[in-house]
Amino acid sequence: MQISIGLPSHAPDVTGKFLLDWARKADEGPFESLCTLDVITSPAYDPLIALAGVAAVTNRIRLMTSILVAPLHDPAIFAKQAASLDVLSGGRLSLGLAVGSREKDFRAVGVDFHQRGKIFDKQLETITRIWSGQSLGDDLEPIGPKPVQPGGPRLLLGGTSPAAIKRIGQWGEGYISPAMPPEFTRSNYAIA
Repeated sequence: MQISIGLPSHAPDVTGKFLLDWARKADEGPFESLCTLDVITSPAYDPLIALAGVAAVTNRIRLMTSILVAPLHDPAIFAKQAASLDVLSGGRLSLGLAVGSREKDFRAVGVDFHQRGKIFDKQLETITRIWSGQSLGDDLEPIGPKPVQPGGPRLLLGGTSPAAIKRIGQWGEGYISPAMPPEFTRSNYAIA
C-alpha cells in the first residue's frame, strides 16, 4: 500500500524551517509522497515553490500537488515551473490538477470562473506540447528544461463532472479524488 502525507504549507503561521523539517521526516518514513494544496486567497505557501524547497532536502519521497488549480496559472509558465521542479527533484514530481471550486481565487487572479473547464482543457494541451519539446509557435524556441519523466510529470486529474471524467481519460495517468462524503463516493465510484 502506498500512503501520502500532506505538507502543512497551508497551515497558519507555519515557518519555512518547520516545512523543511517535516519534509525530511516524511522522506525518512514510510510515505510514498508528500502533497501540497493550491489556495490563492490565503496565507498558504505557493505549492510549487514549497515543493522546490522540499526537493532540496529530500531524496526518495515523491512530490505532489493535491490539488493545484490549473486555470489559475499561465500554462507556459506553469509547464516551465513543473518541468524545472521535475528536473530538480530527479523526476519525483506528480501533479494533481483540477479546475477548482473557490470562485474567490479566480477573482483574485482575474480569471473567468465560469470558463475554467475550457481553460483547463487548453492548458493540458499546451503543457503536454511543451513537455514533449514542441514549440508553441514557428518563431519561438521550445520551452524548457526537458522533464526527467518522459512526457512530463505524472498527471493525476480530479473532478466529478462528466467533462472532468472525459478529461481524465484523455490526459490523466490517474484520478485524484476531492474530499467527498462517503455516500457520494459509493454512489459514483462503485465502492462497496
